[in-house]
Amino acid sequence: MALEERRGRGRPRDADMEVRVFDAVLEVYWETSWRGFTFDAVARRARVGRAALYRRWTSKEDLLVAALEARSPLPAPIDTGSVRGDLIELSDQLARGYAELAGLVSIRVTLDAMVNPDLLAHLTDTLNQSRLVTTRAIVSRAVARGELPPTTSTTLLLELVTGAVLSHALFSHPHRDAETGASPRHSELVVETVLRALVES
Repeated sequence: MALEERRGRGRPRDADMEVRVFDAVLEVYWETSWRGFTFDAVARRARVGRAALYRRWTSKEDLLVAALEARSPLPAPIDTGSVRGDLIELSDQLARGYAELAGLVSIRVTLDAMVNPDLLAHLTDTLNQSRLVTTRAIVSRAVARGELPPTTSTTLLLELVTGAVLSHALFSHPHRDAETGASPRHSELVVETVLRALVES
């Protein structure tokens, strides 16, 4: 009984701490970039003790990776049964991601890596890996079905789709659909153009 009473009087577990921390990570990084991104700044924004952050994440790079992975622009696996459907879904997921703060922060991290390559090179590799793995699987299935030539470059295909979606996200805000983050039929137009170029090359 005494043990139960002591447990009841103990400090309650902060169930939503991780949510607050990840929100704070994205907000602080977006506002300050890598140089201003510190455990202290995140702790203040999330209203948690700095020691609580150090107990769970050993470095601010680990903390940033965890937040971005938790709010990943590509959260779902893709396999629609056709290369066209797969690439449209890939484009849609990228567009939705770039319409959110996590997607914008991932862009900023990539830009910061050009200035701080020693600090952020591993982080950008981590962020790009899921897209590369996803696209490689799409291309492999498409080649097996005869939809794409065996010489198709996964890297080029990813660059073409990602580049078009990113450009649209950055420069076409007034025309974006409120729910999907992309303008109507933009994904279809991108994919049709890319596939036509790949098949005819």
